[in-house]
Amino acid sequence: MRRTPARAPRRKPLRLVFASWELAPLAQTGGLGDAVGGLARALAARGHELVCVLPAHRDVLLSPACPPLAPGGDVAVVSPGGAIAARWLTGELDGLRLQLLDAPALFDRFGLYGGDDAAEALRFIAFSRAVAEFAAYVQPDVLVAHDWHAALALCVLRTAHDFGARRRIGAVQVVHNGAFLGRFPASAYPATGLPGELFHPDALEFWGDLALLKGGVAWADRIVAVSPTYARELQTPAFGEGIDGLYRFRAARLSGIANGIDVARHDPATDPALAARFDAAYPKPRSACRKALLEACGLDDPEHGRLLAAIGRLAAQKGWDVLADALPRLVAGGASLVLIGDGDPALAERLRAAAARWPGRVHVAIGWDERLARRAYAGADCVLIPSRYEPCGLVQRFAQRYGCLPVAHRTGGLADTIVDGVTGVLFEPLEPDALAGAVDRAAALLRADGVEAVQRRLLALDVSWHEPAMRWERLLAEAAREAARRV
Repeated sequence: MRRTPARAPRRKPLRLVFASWELAPLAQTGGLGDAVGGLARALAARGHELVCVLPAHRDVLLSPACPPLAPGGDVAVVSPGGAIAARWLTGELDGLRLQLLDAPALFDRFGLYGGDDAAEALRFIAFSRAVAEFAAYVQPDVLVAHDWHAALALCVLRTAHDFGARRRIGAVQVVHNGAFLGRFPASAYPATGLPGELFHPDALEFWGDLALLKGGVAWADRIVAVSPTYARELQTPAFGEGIDGLYRFRAARLSGIANGIDVARHDPATDPALAARFDAAYPKPRSACRKALLEACGLDDPEHGRLLAAIGRLAAQKGWDVLADALPRLVAGGASLVLIGDGDPALAERLRAAAARWPGRVHVAIGWDERLARRAYAGADCVLIPSRYEPCGLVQRFAQRYGCLPVAHRTGGLADTIVDGVTGVLFEPLEPDALAGAVDRAAALLRADGVEAVQRRLLALDVSWHEPAMRWERLLAEAAREAARRV
């Protein structure tokens, strides 16, 4: 059943500060910006007062989505080389208050990320210190740090500002992707301005380096992974990236909440990219989208369950190599495939070779094509998601939203958001034969339950931010109440 828009909470609205390196649609390189922006808007829609703090990246200032900005005061940014000119810029975007750290020496560059040296570390350290200073000044109920980029802000808040009313600011660390620790040379540590004793394995030191994520995980009142399964996985050596012991030590403070998606932006009933519009009440036009996808990609028409799509970043984490190894069996089984992605050149070349080997059966689009991706979600029978790990994942949510059956490796958020044999098909181990076997199961499911019935079931799912926002609201309220009791 579709949910109505979330109403404002009956409880007292929370005053929140979100700190993030990315925020859609201003600046993003992947799902982080979507997740932060989606959650922020969902909480604001429920009546909470929210400020999003992020760097004034060149990409942000040049973005067509960037709102008018006003000066908000100077900021003291100190580096080992001396003071850096910086100021706050303020604005409003889609009902969200923005607080941008404008420091051209740090952020006036193309792209959001660079290397892994001490100079690069300074950008994240300066941002985190400014976030902590801002939170100490405005004194929200809760400061929420998203991923390693902002994690040090919680450490600074809990050490340099841990006195008086500032002690009663709740601190929450969100782990969107724990594979990245924000690891930099030890030479970057003095820029933090923190005492030398915190450069220790029980604090910020990691095998002789500085690990910024530890600053959030160790000092947060609550740690939130982006799915319940991922919260458990982080506590294992296989997924904890060397700090699994810290996650286990703080397990009582660690939980998981799966992300939603923006269902207004991704709506098959109104999407102009589609050949036909459809919804749960009337899924029949989806067959026209299937036909249009086949024609656009020059593919043979396979039986239902065998028109497959794979969409996303070409990277080992996403399991594209496993998919490439499975292609001979998938094609032999009668499948036609639409493969859309950008990233690793070696993987891209393997996919191009497959398209040349199987014309009419494999179509490859290297580079990000938003329109084709939407048409693939709306026209394919199944979307393949062979991720090695997936903290939450968006592809399965988009697929379900468009009536496309996700076929996914049982890991992380994929295991939490797909009911095997009902709202998708899960497989393990992560091997080509297991992936091909899962496609066989998906085709059998569509035959047994009926294509339209399965599509109707998927289209009726609530994949919005409604439920996640309510869970987040409860967690943030708990963190705020606990912090308010500190003296």
